[in-house]
Amino acid sequence: MYESVRSIRPGWIGLGWFIGVAISSLLVFVLTVLGLIRVDAPTEGMGVALSILVGFVIAGFVTGMRVVAAPVLHGLGMGLLSVVVWLGLNLLVGESADGVAGNTISAMGAASLLLLQTVSAVVGARAGVRFARRALSAV
Repeated sequence: MYESVRSIRPGWIGLGWFIGVAISSLLVFVLTVLGLIRVDAPTEGMGVALSILVGFVIAGFVTGMRVVAAPVLHGLGMGLLSVVVWLGLNLLVGESADGVAGNTISAMGAASLLLLQTVSAVVGARAGVRFARRALSAV
């Protein structure tokens, strides 16, 4: 596959990221309602990681199918957008309630989830591009 900076579509990176966050949030909500994710349970992290994996593979697939170019760059863009949103929220909102954080995550845990999200988006985007190219060549 051909990767070029000129092939990047920032709008699709943003929309793909939004789709990934929405699906991941929905899955975490469903798993919580079903009782599969509980606060401070040993399996809490696995449910969240699985939700991120599924959400961003689907989001990457949708983005790859629509753009049909530069899947790795679009997946990396989704990961970078998460960093930008995280920094922006921390700068604008900061810690609420006089510096008392409700739930905290370690730096290694956050980096692991960000890496999982980025790799999932890249894998999904590559699959989406391949699917779209096969569909276009069959026509």
